[in-house]
Amino acid sequence: MTKTSEDLLKAFGGLIQKRPFMGAVASSLRFGDRQRQPNQLRLLRLLDNKGELTNSDLVEALDIRPSSVSALVQKLEDLGLISRRESETDKRVQLIALTDDGKKFIETTGKLKTDLPDQIFSGLSEEEQAQLLTLIEKLSADLATRDDLSWPEGKQFDDMREWAARFHHGHHEHGPRRGYPGGFGGGRRGFDHRF
Repeated sequence: MTKTSEDLLKAFGGLIQKRPFMGAVASSLRFGDRQRQPNQLRLLRLLDNKGELTNSDLVEALDIRPSSVSALVQKLEDLGLISRRESETDKRVQLIALTDDGKKFIETTGKLKTDLPDQIFSGLSEEEQAQLLTLIEKLSADLATRDDLSWPEGKQFDDMREWAARFHHGHHEHGPRRGYPGGFGGGRRGFDHRF
């Protein structure tokens, strides 16, 4: 490993341990991709776009079970983000709409989605941001062509190899916060610093 490669890995490691950066990444994924948004947020956005809807409308639009929609509606009503009222034409039907607090919440999440990236990268010029994006995309494309990293041999590296394999394949639920050595569960801010 060259000194520059080592410094780059340390720099990336330091970056992903910074809460504002990881919070921005998580927010970008959550608010940017409608398929990955939690159902509560999807429901609120739907009401923001369509106005008043019934439980049946929500079931169809969100493509989830009626019992799940009922639980979501109750939870969001308890939080004061939505309200229900009887339909004037059919007393058996309840119409669900955003409250003022719900509208403010949607407005804030939309603002967060647009403002957060600018805040995170404000220390870089437009040209530097473009260069960084190009380099990260190049690195990502190169890593996508590799099946495995070459780990050193020896018992002392077994935990690291096993952790990397689990994390890579999305099975990190066995590691973090469940006592798996070398996972994200230990250490300051949730990272294990033994390696």
